[in-house]
Amino acid sequence: MASTFGGLNIMTLGMSAQQLSQNTTGHNVANSKTDGYSRQTVNLITTTPQQIYTANGMSVAGTGVTTASITRARDFLVDTQYWQKNATKNYWSTQGEVLAKVENVFNDTKNTGIQNAIELFHTALGTLASNAGEPSARTSAREAASALVETMKTSGNNLVSQANDASSRIDTQITQVNSLSKQIAALNKQIVSQEATGATANDLRDQRDKLVDELSAFTEVNVSEEKNGSYTVMIAGGISLVQGDHATELTVEHGRNTPYGYDTTKVTALNGTVNVSFKNGSIASLTNLRDTTINGYLADLDAMAQSLLQDFNAQHKQGKTKDLNAADNFFGESFGTASTVNDYATGGANDPTVQASPASWLSILKVNEDFYGTDGYNLIAAAGSSAAGAADGTTATALKNWLVDDPATASASLGKNSLSSYYGSIVSSAGVQTQQAKNMTINQTVIFDSVATTRQSVSGVSMDEELSNMIKFQQAYAACGKMLATMDSMLDSLINIR
Repeated sequence: MASTFGGLNIMTLGMSAQQLSQNTTGHNVANSKTDGYSRQTVNLITTTPQQIYTANGMSVAGTGVTTASITRARDFLVDTQYWQKNATKNYWSTQGEVLAKVENVFNDTKNTGIQNAIELFHTALGTLASNAGEPSARTSAREAASALVETMKTSGNNLVSQANDASSRIDTQITQVNSLSKQIAALNKQIVSQEATGATANDLRDQRDKLVDELSAFTEVNVSEEKNGSYTVMIAGGISLVQGDHATELTVEHGRNTPYGYDTTKVTALNGTVNVSFKNGSIASLTNLRDTTINGYLADLDAMAQSLLQDFNAQHKQGKTKDLNAADNFFGESFGTASTVNDYATGGANDPTVQASPASWLSILKVNEDFYGTDGYNLIAAAGSSAAGAADGTTATALKNWLVDDPATASASLGKNSLSSYYGSIVSSAGVQTQQAKNMTINQTVIFDSVATTRQSVSGVSMDEELSNMIKFQQAYAACGKMLATMDSMLDSLINIR
C-alpha cells in the first residue's frame, strides 16, 4: 500500500529539484560573461519506485525525482583543437609582430636607410671621378663612406636590440609558464580531492581549462585526463610539464651570441639536465626569430661589411692617391706611413683584404683613420694605376660602378651581386617574410576563431535558452506547489472525516 504521505514527499522532492535547476540557471546567467565558464546542467532522474499491489498483481509506483549530477557542457576534443590552434595562431602573430619591426630596420622610405647611404656614396664617388683634384669632392666621398658605415652599424645594432628583446620576452614567458604549471597542478590536487566523493568539480575544472588556454599561447601542449580527473600536460620533447599535483619547473640559462653579441637563452628542466625545445606558440616563434631570422640578417650585413673591407679595398688599392702614390685600404685599420711603395699593395697583419675572418666584419668596419688626418682625404685613390696626373678619376669610376654593377666573377661574400643589389635582396626577403607572416596570422586566426566558435556553441551560455529554462523551472516549481497544496487539502479532508 502506498504511503499516506507519499504524495507530499513526491512534491517536496519535485520542488527541491526544480529549485536546484533554477539556482543552476541563475549560476549560468550570473557567469555568462565569465571568461572560461562552461554552462552547467542539473541532470534529474526518477527516485526508486515503490512496489504496490493492484488488481492485476504486483506493480510499481513512482516516488518522485532526485538529482543525479550537475555537469558542465564541455567537449574535450574541441578543447584539444582549441589549444593546438591557439599555439599555431600565437606562433604566427608573434612572427608578424617582430618581423614588422625587423622590416623597419631596412625601411628606406624616408631616405635614411642603407640603400640611401649607398646611393649617396655612389653619387659622391661619381663626383670624385669628375673632380679628382678638388678637396671638397674627396671630403664628400669620405663622409659619404662614413655615413654608409654608421648606417650599417646602426641597422646591425637595431637587429641586435630586437634579438635581445626576443630573449627578454622568452625569459618572461618561461616565468609565466612556470606560474601556470604550478596553478594547474594545484587545481589538479583540489579536483581529485573534491571528486573523490563522487561529485564533479565543475568550476574548478573551468579554472583549470582556462589556465591551459593561457599556457597553449606560449607552446603547443598535449593534455590527457587521468582516471582520477587530474590533467597530465606534455610539451615538445616528451617533457611532462604537469603530472598530478607536480609541476616541472623550467629554468633559463643566459648566454651571449658569437659573433654578434646579443643575449641568448637556453631553457632546461630537471635541474638543467634536460634541454627543452618548444613547438608552436610564442616561445618557439621568438626563438626561431632570434636564432634564425634576425641572426640571418645580421650575417647579411656582415657579408656586406666583408665585401667593403675586402672587395672594395682591393679595388681601391689598385689606384693611386692624389700624390700618385700606392693607395691604402679605404675601409679598416690604418697602416701608418708606408716604408715602400708596395706596403699597401701587399698588405700587413691587420689588412682586412688578407686577414683571417674576424668574429664579425661589421664590428671592425670603419673608414681608414688616416683619411681624417691633415690633408688625409688626399690618400683616397681616385686615379688609376697608370695615371699621369691627379685629375685622373679612373679608380673612382671603378669604385662607383662596383657599388651598383653586378660583377662577372663571384666574390667570397656577396656572390655575383653588387653591394646595392645584395642589399636589395635583403630588403625583398624581409618584405616577403613579413607579408607571409601577416598572411599566415590572418589564416590561422580564421581557423582558430572557427574552433573557438564551435567551443562557444558547446560550452557558452545562451541567455535566450537560460531565460526559457527559468520560465520552465518556475512553472514546474509552481505546479509542484499547487499539487502539494491540493494533496494537503485532501489529507485535511480525510483527517476531518475520520
